[in-house]
Amino acid sequence: MMISFCRMGPSLPQWMRRRPRLGTGQRADQRGVLAVRCLRGKISGGSHTMRISQLSEQAGLPVGTVKFYLRTGLLHAGRATSATQAVYDQSHVERLRLVRALLEVGKLSHAEIQRILAALSAPPTEPLQTMEVLGLAAADGNLEELPDLTEARGVVEELGWNISEDSPHLPALARALGALGGLGVLPSRDRIRVYAEAASHVARNDVTVVTEADAEIRALVAAAGTALYDAFLTALRRLATENQLARQRGRVPGQRATTIPTA
Repeated sequence: MMISFCRMGPSLPQWMRRRPRLGTGQRADQRGVLAVRCLRGKISGGSHTMRISQLSEQAGLPVGTVKFYLRTGLLHAGRATSATQAVYDQSHVERLRLVRALLEVGKLSHAEIQRILAALSAPPTEPLQTMEVLGLAAADGNLEELPDLTEARGVVEELGWNISEDSPHLPALARALGALGGLGVLPSRDRIRVYAEAASHVARNDVTVVTEADAEIRALVAAAGTALYDAFLTALRRLATENQLARQRGRVPGQRATTIPTA
């Protein structure tokens, strides 16, 4: 399975798929090239260029927003044609689609997106290191108000997971446990195990997909799992709940869940 931020399918909203229609062979040939250009913010002098107003129109964003992304580094600079003007190409359109997806679907902050873009711009590395770098980039950057990690560490220790003592993802678990505890609805050990088994199964698949991805677009595939697949998983969980409620109301027997291997 190949995943690309830059190549959005026809089932997605119009703003995420405005691009010329290509034949099947052309799509296969261009997939990796477009993805890498999007990642690294490279422009090609031989490609079709456009003014910022045309870039804004193709990306479905106001000109002011495009200029803001240029000032903050979320969008790489265009090729200067004078002291005050520049031209842009398809790599800028693809980058804006990526940034918009991370903002609107991934619900990431500008700071988180900056860290992910920096990680994506780095030279290709071996698969597991790529996932580690992107995991760090997407972690909660709020280090000023760290919660007590005792309970979170206790949960992962009981699960038998091999987690670093200073994992950047422990604070998020600690905050979630703190909020649940404050409401008096802490998960039972059985419920923690159910969630952990599901998360372990998804994580194993994530690692497999990234490991098998082509080296040049591996970081893009890993970023999809890191940033956008959280939203995907949340949506599936809510749909699964809706399905279970419908089965309960209709007394329709559901498929028996198989045991999911732990980490």
